[in-house]
Amino acid sequence: MSENQPQLWQSLPNTPGVYLMKASDGSIIYIGKAVKLRSRVRSYFHIKNAESPLTIQLMRYVTEVDYIVTNTEIEALILENNLIKAHQPRYNVKLKDDKRYPFLRVTTNEPFPQIMITRKTESDGTRYFGPFVKVRSTRQVLKQLTKLFPIRTCTLPLKETNNKYRECLDYHIGRCPAPCANKIDVQEYRKIVTKVCQFLGGNTKGVVKEIQQQMQGAAAALDFETAAKYRDLLKDVQQTITTQQSLDNVSTVDEDVIGIATAFQHSLESRLGEIACVQVLHIRDGKMLDREHYYLNDVHPDSIPTALSAFVSQYYQNAVLIPKTISLPMPIESVTLIEGWLSEKRGNQVSLHVPKAGRLKRLQTLAMKNAEALLIQREQSVVFSSDVNPALVELQELLNINQPLRRIEAYDISNLGDRYAVGSMVVLENGKPNSSEYRQFRIKEVVGQNDFAMMQEIITRRFRRAETGDQKFNKLPDLILIDGGKGQLSAAQAALQPFAEAELDPVPTDIPIIALAKRIEEIFVPGKTDPIVLREDNPTLHLIQRLRDEAHRFAITYHRKLRKKALSVSVLDEIPNVGPRRKQVLLQKFGSIDAIRQASLDQLLSVKGIPRNVAEIIHKHL
Repeated sequence: MSENQPQLWQSLPNTPGVYLMKASDGSIIYIGKAVKLRSRVRSYFHIKNAESPLTIQLMRYVTEVDYIVTNTEIEALILENNLIKAHQPRYNVKLKDDKRYPFLRVTTNEPFPQIMITRKTESDGTRYFGPFVKVRSTRQVLKQLTKLFPIRTCTLPLKETNNKYRECLDYHIGRCPAPCANKIDVQEYRKIVTKVCQFLGGNTKGVVKEIQQQMQGAAAALDFETAAKYRDLLKDVQQTITTQQSLDNVSTVDEDVIGIATAFQHSLESRLGEIACVQVLHIRDGKMLDREHYYLNDVHPDSIPTALSAFVSQYYQNAVLIPKTISLPMPIESVTLIEGWLSEKRGNQVSLHVPKAGRLKRLQTLAMKNAEALLIQREQSVVFSSDVNPALVELQELLNINQPLRRIEAYDISNLGDRYAVGSMVVLENGKPNSSEYRQFRIKEVVGQNDFAMMQEIITRRFRRAETGDQKFNKLPDLILIDGGKGQLSAAQAALQPFAEAELDPVPTDIPIIALAKRIEEIFVPGKTDPIVLREDNPTLHLIQRLRDEAHRFAITYHRKLRKKALSVSVLDEIPNVGPRRKQVLLQKFGSIDAIRQASLDQLLSVKGIPRNVAEIIHKHL
């Protein structure tokens, strides 16, 4: 993980949406969906949740997290599917059968249109509605539709007149008007089809109102059985309505949907100034596959249409693809002139319009929602990148410290018994890790496994170096963080005591010092019996946890380095005339030091590159 990774989730909104994890080169390496974006992305950075080897490997490369806000979790699921198919991220599971979501198809290019379920959409003059997440729910929608609007589901090839088929069961139960048996003419049947398309297209208020009136009328007539049927029908209709989605459209027309939000609209101008965020959603082959956002400076509330007009002109100046339709949140200046210019660049007609209702209006609302979320995220990033980091301010107030916490030093010990014992010092400056200030210590004075004494040694050595004017240790901390509990805290305090008379500014004993115990993340403070316990979701706790974990990582890395180096040394290194090459051939021949020790002189002489005088030295030495 990179040093800045823990900050990647902090400014994400806690709304449904899709998150896109990116590598340092900007490529998308993982795409996921979430009911709450911030909570879901945050879970990747918790050690206890990083148990999957694939997740651990993924998080090594993540340097940026982008996101797209949606209205519901189901919309996030559909958008995730579209984006995975479009970008093919390395760490996503990619189905080889390229499974598609089901749609409802109304064959409006026939005299008597039929309705059916399909997974394949084409530009064939028919109407498609969906997508639906599951085939089962799609069948349920189709079943309820034929109750509301009797429309045929068969595949008979019907003509406008003189159809000589026999009516089926659907006619007798009121699910079809039997155009196959000439029971209805084209004009009357088309009225039913129009209602079906209006309902599936989102115009459901009339249908709901009619069912409610019928239910109330039946109840008023004391026909409670009929009223109950209308009640159940109303419930099914409302469920049908909520199942319909707006992120996919089966039109093959390419579209861009543009939304804009200003700092003034969201009372953020005090921090961000007169800035606006423009969000562009790219709809390709009817699917939302990508988005882009840009920030515009000096956008006064009265000049938003002018700013949006300038953006459209600049954005499409060098665009590789100019879509047929561009949806805008409001009318802009010189719209006729811009349409003519874009139509000339594209080679055919381009339309700029402000949607009033329907699918494009819903997408327009989504674009605005994403622009607002990005603007709020930018405001939060301004806060966290400044000297006034809220987590640092809260920590300062919590510990009753007068000066700002510009520099925090964290210390940890790593050892294996009494062998290869080391200590680490990591530094947080203005809320960010400063790796150039990190320091490592090899424990020299402590014999045996004594973590308290080891902590005292590294604290003593650190401030002794500062006392003698060592430039590597001349910066003093505003706060010291110790990994451990009361024992480690007392040891660190004792180590600082001898420096009380030193002419350092400030005197080290005046530097606040705390300890963070791992078991239940208690914060111990000198002079207080009871520890401070913060909520698990507290940003201040997260800050000191990350610093403590960084100190542990830095210490254990040094510890492993020393162990590896020690293990690479063998008794063969002590034998004269046995260099790396001869050591290698001996180990390749015999496999181990014990096998070389048991080898006879003749066996040693049989090794290529080992002359008699060297073989005798090895045999005698071992």
